[in-house]
Amino acid sequence: MDITTQDNIKITSDYVTISPEVKLYYEIRSSPNVSSQESFKMIMIMGAFATMRHFEEQVQYIINYFTSCQKSIEILTYDHRGIGKSTSTQFIRQTSHMLANDALILINQVWGTNSFVHVFGASLGGMVAQELALLLIPLQRLRSLYLVVTSRGTYIRPMSFGPNLWLKLMPLLIKKDHEHMIRNVLLPSAFSPETINTSGEIYATLWLNEYDQWWAFDNQKACACQSSAAGSHYLTNTGVQLIRNAHIPITVQISSQDKLISPKKQHELAKLLNAKAVIFDQGHMGDDHVKEKIYRSIIEHIENVL
Repeated sequence: MDITTQDNIKITSDYVTISPEVKLYYEIRSSPNVSSQESFKMIMIMGAFATMRHFEEQVQYIINYFTSCQKSIEILTYDHRGIGKSTSTQFIRQTSHMLANDALILINQVWGTNSFVHVFGASLGGMVAQELALLLIPLQRLRSLYLVVTSRGTYIRPMSFGPNLWLKLMPLLIKKDHEHMIRNVLLPSAFSPETINTSGEIYATLWLNEYDQWWAFDNQKACACQSSAAGSHYLTNTGVQLIRNAHIPITVQISSQDKLISPKKQHELAKLLNAKAVIFDQGHMGDDHVKEKIYRSIIEHIENVL
């Protein structure tokens, strides 16, 4: 389905079948009348338990910027298997490599097997982006890599549980009461105290009114599967070298007040990949006072390739 928004952004949406058990819902945003052959392409990979709707504001900003510069861009966002509008009848151990294979199939289906791609990933999505890079580099199809509030994982992985054990832990991590989950779990873990004070009520109202459009917490089996992927991720030294030796632009965005992924682990990833590190004084999610700086950082990263 194709629509054009009031902001003059074209949105194409559909499903791609990964397997008989899994279908991924995706959206491609671009300027109207853009030829797919002429545009440069970026896939944005969301973190755990969240839908692609979290990307909408920054995608709109980026597309509007490049449209004003007379440049064509297409940005692909999607929901992971079992999350949001994507479906999955499987309750299995997921890995970041498995989710990266999902992303590669999606890219190949919507843009073709010869397409060149910029890869962006946040949190768990950043772990998936690392694995997707390892799939694209041998094909010489990776143009750049932008990693946000993520890490390489750890060689010793104490949280590498299967989905059955994670499912038993879900009641400790996810509260069935939506208001309690948002106000007492999500906001304190995702934002800095400053943003909670200034904008916490805005986010709480938005997320409460459209809970399932933003978060997947009511599907605890899907969340348990994603937890197994995040808990088992590890970018090996061989993987590090493969990404470094690809000689592509790499940016690692670091949040200095992150409570979910240690800033130390984020810095470690930037150093290992010999990446450009951009550091923001914020929590795990984009605090309001630095949003535009973050968007500009993504734009600068892309422009270094064009």
